[in-house]
Parts: sequence; C-alpha cells; structure tokens
Amino acid sequence: MTKNQFGFSLIEIAMVLLIISLIISSLLLPLSIQREQIKLKSTQQDLETIKESLLGFLVINNRLPYPASNPEIGMETSSLNGQEGYLPWATLALDSSKTDAWGQAFRYRVDAQYTSQSLPTPPNTSNNLKIRDLQNTPLTNENTNSDVIAIIFSKGKDGQANKENGGTIDNIYTQDVFIDNYFDDQLIFLPKTIVINRLVNAGLWP
Repeated sequence: MTKNQFGFSLIEIAMVLLIISLIISSLLLPLSIQREQIKLKSTQQDLETIKESLLGFLVINNRLPYPASNPEIGMETSSLNGQEGYLPWATLALDSSKTDAWGQAFRYRVDAQYTSQSLPTPPNTSNNLKIRDLQNTPLTNENTNSDVIAIIFSKGKDGQANKENGGTIDNIYTQDVFIDNYFDDQLIFLPKTIVINRLVNAGLWP
C-alpha cells in the first residue's frame, strides 16, 4: 500500500511540474511578443526622429545629406549620391538614433537632385524611387518624376532587408506591416509634398 501511494505521489509531482512548465511557457510567449512590440515601437519612433532631423538639416543647409559609407563613423559620403548607404547619423547629430532597437544601422537613400544646394525648380526627381506594399501595390506616384525624395529603413529583427528592400536595381522599396518570420523591415520616406512644404514655410522655396 505504501509503495502504491509513493508511486502515485511521483506521478502527481510529475503532473504538477508539467503544469508549472506549461504555465511558464504560456507566460514567456506573451512576454517575448511584448518585447518585440516594444522594439518595433522604439524603432518607429527613431524613424520619425530621423525624418524630422532630415527636414531640419534641409532647412538649415538647403539640401539633404548624402548617405554614409561607414555605419560606425556616420558621416555623409558624397560618392554615394543617389545610391543607398547608411544613415549619416553623425552628420545629423543623431547619436541616440544611429541604430534600430536590434542594434543595426539604419539604411538611407536620397534622390540625387536634393543633395545640392541648388534644388531643382520645378521640384523634379531623378532616381525614380518607388514605394510598394507586399502585394506589389504602388503606394506613391510611379511616374518618371517620382514623389519620393528619400527613404530610411530598419532591417528589423532578422537583420536582413526583406522583399524589395534587398536590392536597389529597380529603385523599388517595400513598406508594410510587420509579419513575423516573413516581413519585419520598417521603412519611412520623405515625400515631395512634405519636403517642399517645409522649404516654403522656411522661406526657402522657390
């Protein structure tokens, strides 16, 4: 009888341990999701800060900065005019926003027409940057004279540029919602309307 009771107690202990492990697992999953949501929100806030800093740089210098070739130094590099590079965080004095929430450098590209102090009049663009969603639906005007002045994006948790953000030959970039294990890039862009409006308000346009 004692042996049977001892055997049952071991089974009961095993069941209790199993239940505890299941409870812990159920708690850990939401916590990990919460942490990722915090990182996504933090990175989005950084992107908004970067956007405003770029507009501030535009008003002060009557141009936008070139991309940086070195993410550690963060200084603009004129040889990357019209090409994709890293965010020139040092040029923008953005030490606190030089990387995303996963510690990776932001990517940056600007239309070559807007890095010169002689801004184009009318406000045409030359690199024909395009923004589309995951269904390949255009999110901006895709005429030859694109509405996109600059793009900034984070590669997200996986550290890889997803979808169209992985290549720049066609000048197309992807902006869409986070989908775990599928698309985690976060992209923001400067449309022509905002750029021109900021210049007009500062008395710098035309």
